[in-house]
Amino acid sequence: MTSVIPLQKKIGILGGGQLARMLVLEGHKMGLNMYVLSQSASDPAALVTPNWQMGDVHNPIHVKNFLKLVDVATIESEFLSEKVLAEARNLLSVEIHPSTNLIAEFSDRLKQKKWFEKFNIQTSAFAELHEKSDVYGFIANTRKKSRQSMVFKRRHYGYDGHGIHIINDKRELESWLNKNKSQLHNYIVEDKINFHRELAIQIAINAKKEVCIFPLVEWRAKNSRCLWVKGPVYHKDLSSMLKRIIHALKESNYVGLAAFEFFDTTHGLLVNEMAPRVHNSGHYSLEGTIPNQFSAHLQAILNMSLPKAPMLTAPGFAMLNIIDCSTKMPVIDSPGKVAFHWYGKAENRIGRKMGHLTALAPTPEKALLKVLKVRRTLTRNFTSG
Repeated sequence: MTSVIPLQKKIGILGGGQLARMLVLEGHKMGLNMYVLSQSASDPAALVTPNWQMGDVHNPIHVKNFLKLVDVATIESEFLSEKVLAEARNLLSVEIHPSTNLIAEFSDRLKQKKWFEKFNIQTSAFAELHEKSDVYGFIANTRKKSRQSMVFKRRHYGYDGHGIHIINDKRELESWLNKNKSQLHNYIVEDKINFHRELAIQIAINAKKEVCIFPLVEWRAKNSRCLWVKGPVYHKDLSSMLKRIIHALKESNYVGLAAFEFFDTTHGLLVNEMAPRVHNSGHYSLEGTIPNQFSAHLQAILNMSLPKAPMLTAPGFAMLNIIDCSTKMPVIDSPGKVAFHWYGKAENRIGRKMGHLTALAPTPEKALLKVLKVRRTLTRNFTSG
């Protein structure tokens, strides 16, 4: 499929992390002028564009001044304050995708769950919380005599395991409630789901309602952070789930790429959460599909034509995150066998994603073995720093 690229368009990204970096690099390939707003010139995305603007994405004035520089803006994180979103909403000179209203909706776990419910998208049972009686009402109404654990999730700013509290018994419940009774309105409660696998998918949609559906993938977490992804994988319930999701995105006038995470349970697929942006579970696509998730997102927000599905470059693919390592770029022992993406972060922290590996192979399992093998060699080749 061919599509005219709107040359000289100025695309602004709120945020300067690795997601913004990969959007910038894809935008350059498309001939776009990529602008980044972030706090440091050493941020991953700031390192790869001459159009970096210093500022705080949580400061309404900084965001307003930045948006005046660009034609179309997007995000790398949905966690923006209402003040920032309100300031952006008032600027009629720039398109923002997804819309500020949808960013606000999907950044709140409660509103996101209600969106699933509104469009009959299967998800786990949940309840809005204001006081302790709401928790006991949830137990009475949905769990009855079940001994299934429950999960408290922070409504805002929860990712990679942050703001999630798993409760396994009555004693833990009473202790948690006593500590957080004045903060219950900031949480929702859900049943903890027993699952076989965690799955994910990316969907890009433009203003013309053209939809590009990426392959379904399996992903594995370590310490609540995505460790690896492999695909494509199959699930018998995916088709019916996608019909509901695509209907919901169209009815909501969503524009851009969205990522959905699923639990594969004995009763079928359940949506765990969605992200209104490019997503870690789609990094495989940099080598695994044409277009990849980053170029598809840019095509969508520019209302360029989208294929119904990307072209696979191999029957199997895999991605492995490089987490908890030096800030110095490691040496790859087997160049050519895998693709290596280094984010150029100036600081390492426990659990921080510093880069990733991708591989292609005749099967997803063989691709995963490739990245796991190369990752073991990296451990020996890191330079301390």
